[in-house]
Amino acid sequence: MKRKVLAAIIAMSMLMTSLTGCGSSAAGNAQEGGSTSAGESAQAGDSVQAEASESFNKEGYPIVNEPLTLNVMFAIRDVDSMIEPNDMKVVQDLEAKTGIHIEWEMIKGTDWETKLNLMFASGEYPDIILSPNGKVDVEEYGVTQQLLLPVDELTEQYMPNYTDRVKAEESDPTISLVASDGQKYSVGYLVGQNINTQAHFFINQTWLDKLGLSTPTSLDELTETLRAFKTGDPNGNGQQDEVPLEMGLDSGYYGVRWMLPMFGVPVDAEKWIYLDDDKKVQFAPTQEGFRQCLEWLHMLYSEGLIDKEVLSQDANVVESKLTDGNVGFFTAWRLTAMGWDEGVAKDCVLYMPTAPEGTKVQLARRLEMATNGAYITVANQHVPESMRWLDALLDTETMFSLYYGEEGTGWEYNSENGKIDSIVTDTSGTKEMLDCNTLFFAPAEYISKTFNMSPQRIEKTEYCETYEKEGFIQKYSDDYLAMAPLTAQQHTDCALIETDIKNAVKENMATFVSEGITDESWNTFVKMFENMNITDYLKIYQDAIDQMDIK
Repeated sequence: MKRKVLAAIIAMSMLMTSLTGCGSSAAGNAQEGGSTSAGESAQAGDSVQAEASESFNKEGYPIVNEPLTLNVMFAIRDVDSMIEPNDMKVVQDLEAKTGIHIEWEMIKGTDWETKLNLMFASGEYPDIILSPNGKVDVEEYGVTQQLLLPVDELTEQYMPNYTDRVKAEESDPTISLVASDGQKYSVGYLVGQNINTQAHFFINQTWLDKLGLSTPTSLDELTETLRAFKTGDPNGNGQQDEVPLEMGLDSGYYGVRWMLPMFGVPVDAEKWIYLDDDKKVQFAPTQEGFRQCLEWLHMLYSEGLIDKEVLSQDANVVESKLTDGNVGFFTAWRLTAMGWDEGVAKDCVLYMPTAPEGTKVQLARRLEMATNGAYITVANQHVPESMRWLDALLDTETMFSLYYGEEGTGWEYNSENGKIDSIVTDTSGTKEMLDCNTLFFAPAEYISKTFNMSPQRIEKTEYCETYEKEGFIQKYSDDYLAMAPLTAQQHTDCALIETDIKNAVKENMATFVSEGITDESWNTFVKMFENMNITDYLKIYQDAIDQMDIK
């Protein structure tokens, strides 16, 4: 059952004080049915700690010697249909190993935000919130309201799997979890892939060969190649129906923002700001490279070298057209296992992007950083047990079984190298595992030693390595902007500004692509942002970046 919080702030203070003592100080009554309110636990003091020390095991299994029930608020994706977690064999095995029974409250993604906010407003909280696929506002519920516990010291004390994987990395992948007060309020979620950027450029090698063309090595040559794709009938059907450049205005990995790096403007998928080589926050829409990119796209648009539906089509439409294979040039996450293996994947190859003279290609650098995965609420009377249970989810065989399914059906050990292979072939139907909704923490070093990457993941990694060697990846990742330690109020203020920015940029990009840019229209566009508090917006992020230890 959920615990009633009678005095959250007092409980927080008392609970954290007790945690500074012996390892089991905040364990609470380890016997099932011994739940109390957070306020009652704080008043119970030493007697509660004594009971916990008799049942709780800091190392080894079971975690508790007497049965213990914890309740977990659990976010799952809308697309997932699964049996009740306690009916899953892997969950049953976990309970047998740990001695901890879980009461699961499963919530679909579309209902998550509403039910989460109602839960916090009600004063009745679960012990654990498990939500890699459900956002929790750490600034509001952790820093401001103090309804979530800081877990920095707790992970060190009770989560050796997690801690060892963090320490094995050259740089800490959990710095992304640090809140504005310098503390972490969640255990991280990370599926490492050894990649450093998102979208890549691809060109139709079959068409180049058909037309006797060399791979273009400059922006002018690329433009001429696109013209040849349009007029040279490379698909050989006698019609001028080829699409030289396939993209959408704002369509995932196929949108305008992924063309901007060819003009020296690296922009991530979330914001229209980026970090330059001096760690200074720059506003992308007013950069000269932004204008040059839109002018180039307008030229292509006016000549019919871009899909005529570029201004209206979304990612799904673009993907369906890539499946047809009648495309000469595009950006995408990778080629294979994207649903178009019989389309462009068989004809296209990785393209080495070019930039105007005096400009260098700047693809947005992607960091493999942890996102928030699991939280402990202040109502939890069994904190050490809960932390050890979360770490038990990360035992290698348990973690892969929760993610892929049981050994033998979801994964198996490779007989040649001893690493784990995924053997899942059908991802439809009712799941008997938690899938990507489970807590999964596999940074690059751990995943490379433990797991055999699928061919498509290896393909992506090789693309990233190629671009890195060519110097195409920006120096400082824009991901630092997403993890910048902003206060709750700053997050709110910036979110409002970002909404205005996104709307203005999308609307004007459409106009610039279709109608072109004049000095007058460009100056009007730039001046428009002066009324959006862009100066203050950039300063908020710059101040936050300056506080971070970015190497």
